Amino acid sequence: MIFKKLILVIFLICFFSQYTFGDKIKNRNNFIPKGDKITTRGSGGKIIKVKINPREDIEIFKSNLKKKTKLKNYTKLLSSSLTKVPKRIKTRGAGNKIYKKYANSVVYIGNFTGEGVGSGFLIDKPGIILTNWHVVDKADEVAVWTLPADDVPSEKRLFEELKPIFGSVIATNKKEDLAIIKVGNFPDKIEPVKVGSIKEVQVGDKVFAIGHPEGLPWTFSEGIINQIRKKKNWTYPKSDYKHLATVIQTQTPINPGNSGGPLFSVSGNLIGINTLKGPGENINFAVAVEHAIKFLKQNPNIKNINPAELIMKKEYPKAKTQDFNKNGIIDTWYVDKNKNGKIDIAFVDDDEDGFIEATLFDENENGVYEIQVLDDDLDGKANRAFLDENEDKKIDAVAYDDDQDGKWDRVEEVS
Repeated sequence: MIFKKLILVIFLICFFSQYTFGDKIKNRNNFIPKGDKITTRGSGGKIIKVKINPREDIEIFKSNLKKKTKLKNYTKLLSSSLTKVPKRIKTRGAGNKIYKKYANSVVYIGNFTGEGVGSGFLIDKPGIILTNWHVVDKADEVAVWTLPADDVPSEKRLFEELKPIFGSVIATNKKEDLAIIKVGNFPDKIEPVKVGSIKEVQVGDKVFAIGHPEGLPWTFSEGIINQIRKKKNWTYPKSDYKHLATVIQTQTPINPGNSGGPLFSVSGNLIGINTLKGPGENINFAVAVEHAIKFLKQNPNIKNINPAELIMKKEYPKAKTQDFNKNGIIDTWYVDKNKNGKIDIAFVDDDEDGFIEATLFDENENGVYEIQVLDDDLDGKANRAFLDENEDKKIDAVAYDDDQDGKWDRVEEVS
């Protein structure tokens, strides 16, 4: 009986989209499972711990597959291009202690759209990456690699064996050549760089850089400051746009692939973002950190932005949002899909990594979600459904599509 009712409810949801629930946003059901096998949403993390195979019927889940496929295809592209040298973003962009402290803070960035690579670094938590605008030019989403714990990888190993994480470009400053990337599931153990000021350095001081020049990831280099140049203009090839910023001129050896990486003072403080290679040997420029500080202050809400917001704003620009976990980051979007003035569906990214893990439906408009449909393995297909048949905010049954053919294969009652 439960199986038949479940099929009927899901059929109605998928094909007629007629489910609403009142005028105000209400908290999603506090589902409390009765058995050990099922773990529903908690204060954070995955909604469901158990992973089962997919089912394809919820449109928003396709964005999960799109993102994962994009990451996978891009790494294949980069890997295959090693023989002909992948396009490296042209830059640019004491000692041992600085590298040991901040190598983990530096990331390798892949631009899907430009099919290029560059550098970036953790400027703040959670997962706020700073880089150059020209590293992410034309891109909404990027691939981000962190330094593995075991060893510094070759570029070949990086592309062929190590999975990147997903990042969204959430703010750009074209004039000063800066950009902010948000990575939702950035490793919490990695610490941001310590922000300094150009006031603490002068001509002749040593400076240090970490980046990925010419296919050599996590390269450390040092040099001296030649000059600090205020209001410097520059342009890039095939562009007439004039960038303008205070820059640090340095001899620090930096090559294409270092763009967006950090420049440190001898005390280990961030003083610039490696940006531009000059016309001659050992003439290189880094945008002064003061521009980055101002840029971050102009975007005070970046800590609360979920990488999934990029696609949600495109797909559902009028969605209302909620921070269900109360950690300051949006994780739920409520949508009036049938446009009758009432919220009728909810989308959930509970671990705030940019992937929608669950879709919740209230079919009879009474404020209780009868069904939670989940994409546990984030492959673009729904693979499980939770049914609250009697609407007591507890799970009555779980449906599975084991062979991924789009039909529920079995339903287990929860008792």
